[in-house]
Amino acid sequence: MTKGLLSGLAMLLLAAPLAAQNGVQNRVIGSLDTRLVQPECKLDGAGDFRIASGKTYLKTGIEGTGDQSNRVNGLKNGVRVITEAMTSAGQGKNPAAWYYLGRLYMQQGDLGGADSALTRAEALAPACKDDISKYRHRVWVGLASAAGTFLQAKQDDSVLILSRAANQIERNQPLTSYYMAAVFDGRNEADSALTYFGMAAATQPTDPTMVKQRDNAAYRYARALLQAGRNAEAVTAFRRYSALAPNDLDGTKGLLLAFRAAGMADSASLIEAQLMQSTTATPGGGTGLSENELFDIAAKQYNDKEYGPAAETFARIIAQNPNNRDALAAQANAYIGLNDGPKMAATAEMLLALEPLSQYDHTLRIQGYKIAKNVDKTFEAVVAREAKLVGLEIDKFQPAADGATLTGKLTGREARDENNKLIPEKPVTVVVEFLGPGGVVVVSQDVVLPMLKAGETAPFSVTGKGSGIKYWRYRVQ
Repeated sequence: MTKGLLSGLAMLLLAAPLAAQNGVQNRVIGSLDTRLVQPECKLDGAGDFRIASGKTYLKTGIEGTGDQSNRVNGLKNGVRVITEAMTSAGQGKNPAAWYYLGRLYMQQGDLGGADSALTRAEALAPACKDDISKYRHRVWVGLASAAGTFLQAKQDDSVLILSRAANQIERNQPLTSYYMAAVFDGRNEADSALTYFGMAAATQPTDPTMVKQRDNAAYRYARALLQAGRNAEAVTAFRRYSALAPNDLDGTKGLLLAFRAAGMADSASLIEAQLMQSTTATPGGGTGLSENELFDIAAKQYNDKEYGPAAETFARIIAQNPNNRDALAAQANAYIGLNDGPKMAATAEMLLALEPLSQYDHTLRIQGYKIAKNVDKTFEAVVAREAKLVGLEIDKFQPAADGATLTGKLTGREARDENNKLIPEKPVTVVVEFLGPGGVVVVSQDVVLPMLKAGETAPFSVTGKGSGIKYWRYRVQ
């Protein structure tokens, strides 16, 4: 590659950021007045003559006619004379010097210089706060509006450049930090997204629209902390969000998950009790929480060895949907942890209604009746298990948009009756039902199982076509 080509490539690489920077400058200048507006607070008075000269140069930079270079030079000269007044005429504590210097920098599109000078001016002349804020906000609006347009157009680099510039001149608005967080979130750059959600959440806006944006950022920030495993910080962030939006159910759920993740089981239990009691009950026995949300709560209770509360939460899922096999199996494990034989057996009965050839479920039922010291039921459960010609354990259920597939493993058995006599082999047919919401059968399939010798295994697979399939069950024909 030649030197000339390398030089050309370097110029191309520099062109994009330079063009973007020019775009920032043009938008800043375009947001300002086209005539010199006098400050709304009192600044003129004692001071070096160069301060007045700087103000005159500002007027030239704004209103100057003729060649554009006249405006550019006017602004440069204004910066020069005010800087000289500060450094050589003791005007470093004159608020007018800093005010007009900030206005000059802003008119040049130099946001760093404008921010620094106007911050100093406000500190020296607090009465000028509203006047200074007006200019800051006007520039921020112009940059934020353009950033929002680029966000919709998915031009991420422009969003970041404009949003950073907007944040440089006004920091107490959540929107532009939220825009940057959204860009990084879309790029799966979790650390950067977390940073900017946090910046947006920390703002204190007064405009109601921006308050809503700040609250949304506060929720996203808390959720991002939880996803990052920063659990103690997530608790703090969700607490803050819940204070901002006390009636938002998602915030309450997030705080609950954060408590669990942070090992604060007692606090989590209080939230769970509130959720179960305060949310609107449905005719099916629900609480306003989805099955997945209830399952997450119950699973965390179980992992914290809170077997009683876990079993109760799984029961709420089952009340909404008796076909939720995962919830039934998990509830059975909770009852094992409680050593509650009767409830263990009852849950096993419900499981067997969904998968009657499961050897695990049969054994679970037997164990439950044994713990309950129910001899007759134990005998009946053993007889039922031993009479099965084949065992079927389902290991995967895979729903899709247009259907679902159920897979597992078949195992041949030496079936015997209650007198311990062999039961003759014969083909076994099962009817697999694929279910939609509310337990509605979407589609069913008859499957003839292969005849297997005792201990022999074979794969099992069946696919059902139809939309909205969520669950499954089968019965022996």
